[in-house]
Amino acid sequence: MKFKMKYGRGHLHLDLPDDHVHAVIEPSFPPIGDPESLIKAALRNPIASPGLAGLIKDKCPERVVIVVNDHTRPTPYRYLLPPLLNNLLEAGVDKNAITFLVATGAHRGNTMDEHIDSLGAAVRGYKIINHDCRGELARLGVLSNGSMLTINPLVAGADMIILTGLIVPHELAGFSGGRKSILPGVAGIEAVTSNHALLTAGGIGAGKLDGNPVHRIMMESLKAVQPDFIVNVVADGGQRPVHVAAGDPEKAWLAGVELCREAVKVSSGKKAEVGLASAGGHPRDINLYQAIKSMRNAAKLISNGGTLVICAECSQGAGHTVLENWAAEAKTPQDMTARLNKEFVLGGHKAHLLAELVEQISIILISSMPEHSVGNFFMTPAQDFIDALKIVARKHGDKYNAVVMPDAALLMPENE
Repeated sequence: MKFKMKYGRGHLHLDLPDDHVHAVIEPSFPPIGDPESLIKAALRNPIASPGLAGLIKDKCPERVVIVVNDHTRPTPYRYLLPPLLNNLLEAGVDKNAITFLVATGAHRGNTMDEHIDSLGAAVRGYKIINHDCRGELARLGVLSNGSMLTINPLVAGADMIILTGLIVPHELAGFSGGRKSILPGVAGIEAVTSNHALLTAGGIGAGKLDGNPVHRIMMESLKAVQPDFIVNVVADGGQRPVHVAAGDPEKAWLAGVELCREAVKVSSGKKAEVGLASAGGHPRDINLYQAIKSMRNAAKLISNGGTLVICAECSQGAGHTVLENWAAEAKTPQDMTARLNKEFVLGGHKAHLLAELVEQISIILISSMPEHSVGNFFMTPAQDFIDALKIVARKHGDKYNAVVMPDAALLMPENE
């Protein structure tokens, strides 16, 4: 069987004998209609909220902040933003009153080229500001985990706050989108760090919301800020909207979560000894920091001691200095986990999540990263799938069974 596996902005080819294919696992998205019509329909029929025109009539906002994702998230803004902006302008909002705030969390800010690449041409002529989690922020109070919640002053001073984003399974928060635009999106470094530190408290995992402490603190932050409206999207592997939830920032997001859950859940069933996967292409594989998410999804379909072959271009390398340094300084994967347990550091949490993986399975990474760098992360480098399958055959013999995951980023394996 032949497969096109997303890699960066292109594809790699995988050719696998039919008798080696245990299963091909893909999400079950509905047929694609007109994506922009989906956005318009959601804006006309908001969930548990007045429409934007009604909100604007009541508030007469002079300062509107639209919170958007950074360039590492494949949010389909080319479809989402034109109808949203048209709604605002038609309702009487002045173009100069609108500011796009990039929810960087603790990531670096977008460059101007990255703004246009990720947000699309519709944002030309608008103010676009990167959040700085270490800058001058507004204090909102202490969260139940004891950390001080500070947020971007543009959010604190806005007359209307609109959140936008993408809903996908998330290893810490259960699902992305919604409240994640506030924490970590536009919050201060103290709240961001303490929230990520809850990964060792238990209850986290892709798809898990009940009893998830990371999600709980994010919801506290959302309620402290009280944004006015949300537009969140569930998108397919081609970054085209298939479901859109607009309206109340909590209720609309939860509705979108259930639509996403139905589309991406797959049975972990009988696990295969080999997994062959794509991390999802750009920007999901822009660096290793992001690609680890797809690796963890794919690993749930592979038996202990098995092998995952995953292609992730990683054009920006590791993507985080702490992740890179901790791996280079570790003699064993356990060293990274022990270091995190001693002191939580952002970036170190990704080293821990990777350590958990490589202790359970072998990972062969097809990427643009130097071979020695891949080795530092306790993974085996390969040039392409042909090279990788030779390595697999040496370990598992010529009659291995493999599960193929053309878009591992959009899979949420669940126990039967």
